[in-house]
Amino acid sequence: MTPEQLRASILQYAMEGKLVKQNFDDEPASKLIKKIEDEKLQLVKEGKIKKGKKLPAITDEEKPFDIPNNWEWVKLGNIVDYVQRGKSPKYDKESNSYPIISQKCVQWDGVHLEFAKHLKEDFWKELPSYRFVTKGDLLLNSTGTGTVGRIIKVTESFDKIPVDSHVTIIRLNKNVCNSYILYFLMSPIIQNNLDDYLTGTTKQKEFGLASIQNIVISIPPLEEQKRIVAKIEKLMPLVDEYAESYNRLQKIDNEFEDKLKQSVLQYAMEGKLVKQNPSDEPASELIKKIENEKAELVKEGKIKKSKKLPAITDDEKPFDIPNSWEWVRLGDIVQAQIGKTPQRHNSDYWAERDIPWVSISDLTNGNLTETKEKISSKALKDVFHDRIVAKNTLLMSFKLTIGKVAILRINAVHNEAIVSIIPFIDSEHSLRDYLFVTLPMISQNGDFKDAIKGKTLNKSSLTKLLIPLPPLKEQKRIVAKLREFKRSADILSK
Repeated sequence: MTPEQLRASILQYAMEGKLVKQNFDDEPASKLIKKIEDEKLQLVKEGKIKKGKKLPAITDEEKPFDIPNNWEWVKLGNIVDYVQRGKSPKYDKESNSYPIISQKCVQWDGVHLEFAKHLKEDFWKELPSYRFVTKGDLLLNSTGTGTVGRIIKVTESFDKIPVDSHVTIIRLNKNVCNSYILYFLMSPIIQNNLDDYLTGTTKQKEFGLASIQNIVISIPPLEEQKRIVAKIEKLMPLVDEYAESYNRLQKIDNEFEDKLKQSVLQYAMEGKLVKQNPSDEPASELIKKIENEKAELVKEGKIKKSKKLPAITDDEKPFDIPNSWEWVRLGDIVQAQIGKTPQRHNSDYWAERDIPWVSISDLTNGNLTETKEKISSKALKDVFHDRIVAKNTLLMSFKLTIGKVAILRINAVHNEAIVSIIPFIDSEHSLRDYLFVTLPMISQNGDFKDAIKGKTLNKSSLTKLLIPLPPLKEQKRIVAKLREFKRSADILSK
């Protein structure tokens, strides 16, 4: 059970009469309600208040649960002395003398006057005294998706501060415990059913005065209200302690899964995940074959001769690897091709949407089968010179979001924040798959990450990336083992 669920359960139990024992020596709630009615009639008779509109009787359908015999169902409007929204204010941007409470000021933990705007003096002076917030008032945010329904009790005395037209003051009769009503309005009975009380559009929800007055409340005897409040206020700090422990455990749980995956991947890159097989052709032979293939491609004019990459020094090597492995730079074993974005203002490039165009947001689940956007054949010709990235190519993001990878399962092109990674020798996709599982971690560590964060957001940063290269057959075993681990981890996380 989450801390939020526990808090909600405590409040739900409280409002159903299940949190504390009933004491049948308490004056029943029916007498309390009668007392409030009599007081109101007397005040009307004396001309101190106007006679309010009679609220509709409560139907059985409006009662969401059973309550103890000495409790009563009552409408909120029948137990308040005053309930009203504030007036639309006239603000004074030059003065800080007359603050007004807005819905931004009404947070779950109290009134935050640091968010208050300020009124013109003449507007403030014209407000009658009952418009000013008093200690013990409930303040209810009454407008706007996301804030509507938020309620607090005023626990301090303010010097003549009103509320604006998006906040409702609920001033309860002295025969009712205002904290009990606060907790009722904070409970899931109300908060989980706010839509039943609200009017207006999705963008501008309103908790109207009529809806507030017609809220049906389960009300206990006054003494029991006090016992319920005392019990809630004793339990809530314990729930806060539980929340700290719960959140700590959740963090550990989430971090454990990530750290476990990183540890397994680190073991894989150090040659500790699967056993070495002495009969495997060593990685040094694979590198020779790659060098020969590159030389042949240069000779045939299919690629340009690239600038020799810096030799790898011992200081660069972050860990030891098996004797059959080799340290290489990414640019020595793959072609890296960076994409482009056709001009957005050229409608010809985006009108006919024929060619899938990959952006970072498309790199989501490892296998890329569709893109959010497509470009025209004209864009392919003008911008990409008719060069399509073939399906089964490994893609990696290296700008903004670093190290997101996917295997392209369609022919496509991509933007300049993504690089196509094409091994020189890889008939069975062994090296591609090995880079697919290791590049996300490699790209987040060491000099490469620092380069990406700095000024060298270019092809050079990518080609200099250091790769621990196993023999070809061991690459396959590592990938198979990592896939097996991922399946097991996915099952455990469910």
